[in-house]
Amino acid sequence: MKNESGGSVKTIESICTEFSTGATNALFEKSEHQSREKSFLLTGSSVDLNGEILVKELNKVVIKEGKDASRFLLKEGDIVLLAKGNSIRAAYVNSYIADLKVIASANFIILRPNPKILIGEVLVAYFNSLEGQSCLASISTGATIKNISLTSLKKLEIELPLTEKQQQIAALFHARNDAYHAAIEFAEQQKEVATACISELMKGAA
Repeated sequence: MKNESGGSVKTIESICTEFSTGATNALFEKSEHQSREKSFLLTGSSVDLNGEILVKELNKVVIKEGKDASRFLLKEGDIVLLAKGNSIRAAYVNSYIADLKVIASANFIILRPNPKILIGEVLVAYFNSLEGQSCLASISTGATIKNISLTSLKKLEIELPLTEKQQQIAALFHARNDAYHAAIEFAEQQKEVATACISELMKGAA
């Protein structure tokens, strides 16, 4: 079905090639053993409202012996949707995160877009937008703690823009986040300078 912008209405199931829910606690454990290879666990606090994964918030874990974590390992281009909790939100998996061997916890749904149809950042931007949040709320269950099932998500319909517009959205997604980080860094620098000046002035007053 074509929409007014020239794109088409698609189900999530039709624009992704793979789906998975996150790993349960039976797969991994926290460990201080230096000899065992560590992975990182993606939790709700690891995903911000800008659609990014916060490396400093990832928890170190090890996969239990005899367990296979391959289906839960995040790959570049994946989309992770925090599908349980009070704040449903999505994030994009970039190459840096993929190289860290990150597995998603059971609160997440992992989506692997079909690159011929969908640019991942577009779906992340949509899920985190007001319209996307409203759409996700319509398929969520639970009054206090929201929950979105994989089955419901697959059937969800969205208006998918043409490839050219998707490329523009993806570029804006990254430009916005880069600008945000630059602004935060500048503000922190200004704070440090002001704090140092106040300290010097206080010394002078004495």
